[in-house]
Amino acid sequence: CDRRFSRSDELTRHLRIHTGHKPFQCRICLRNFSRSDHLTTHIRTHTGEKPFACEFCGRKFARSDERKRHAKIH
Repeated sequence: CDRRFSRSDELTRHLRIHTGHKPFQCRICLRNFSRSDHLTTHIRTHTGEKPFACEFCGRKFARSDERKRHAKIH
């Protein structure tokens, strides 16, 4: 892979794509993730947390991209 990174943490995260290393584990279902933010989002499937509210109707979503897609209906 020819990708270059200016920060070592970005390189480390990228290398997980190639190695398949998934160091972040859900304590509830034991599923593993390569990125901590993916684990954080996943945990919301267990907790029901929905921190992203539609500014038009108030409907709540677990992920910001879900809210963004929903907002297009308004």
